[in-house]
Amino acid sequence: MVERRTVTYDKYTERLRALQRFCLLAVVCLLFAGSAVCAQASEHVFDIADLFSTSETNRLSELAEELEETYDMNFLMLTLDDANGRSSRDAAEYFYESGGYDSNGKRGGIVLLIDLDNRELNLVTNGEMILYITDAREERIYDAGYEYASEGDYGEAMIAMLEQTAAYMKKGIPDNQYTYDTETGRIVRHRSISLSDWLLAAGIAVLCASFACFFLYRRYRRVEQYEYSIGQNADIRITGKEDRLVNQFVTHRRIPRDPPPDGGSGGSSAGRSSTHTSGGGGTFGGGHGRSF
Repeated sequence: MVERRTVTYDKYTERLRALQRFCLLAVVCLLFAGSAVCAQASEHVFDIADLFSTSETNRLSELAEELEETYDMNFLMLTLDDANGRSSRDAAEYFYESGGYDSNGKRGGIVLLIDLDNRELNLVTNGEMILYITDAREERIYDAGYEYASEGDYGEAMIAMLEQTAAYMKKGIPDNQYTYDTETGRIVRHRSISLSDWLLAAGIAVLCASFACFFLYRRYRRVEQYEYSIGQNADIRITGKEDRLVNQFVTHRRIPRDPPPDGGSGGSSAGRSSTHTSGGGGTFGGGHGRSF
């Protein structure tokens, strides 16, 4: 009896140890899996459709972090394979507002979107970012990523769009920038120089002009005056008058009836940023999208 109990106890102990080893292995596997997920996670890149490689995600994250530090704005990259019945524009705006990016203290932000559900490239802008990304610049951003997206190279498409965005951020706000509310028709023109800057510049100009006038006055105030008598010294003789037509030119110019299209190189609309109200009540720019 003692021997049987010993054998039974040994079998029980072996099974318990096997269960412990299995549990330990499971915990280790979960830890490694969690580490891998964390390594791929980013506060700027949200690859929900799983389109990017690790290197592409890292590259996007590094550039977005640099831009955020420089401009104090949100730079977000989003991919979707299911928009839950929303348009690509509405999906991007919902992501921005539901994530609290419109109230996180930044000056503005942008969402660059690759939407496989609607087969579109899209972007939306908020805050001061609306001033940087005009309608014309939005189209150039789509141009940068379109060929890559059409060929299924979504990582390079997103990188190209973010790099184009960075280039426009470096150029700054266009001189002729204005926002156009597509729902109300309201136009607001951007002033690149504030009123205080104008007043300071005007004050400096007046001060400099005063010094110049004072210097000239002190220099020439003792100059003797000289009067020239026209009646005594002038001699004018008119001997004849003849008008002769030398040449004649006629210039014809066609006046266009319609203005150039929006975004044209010669029109002021090249600086326009169209805005609208989102489903959450915020003001956003962009959202025109490009099918691929």
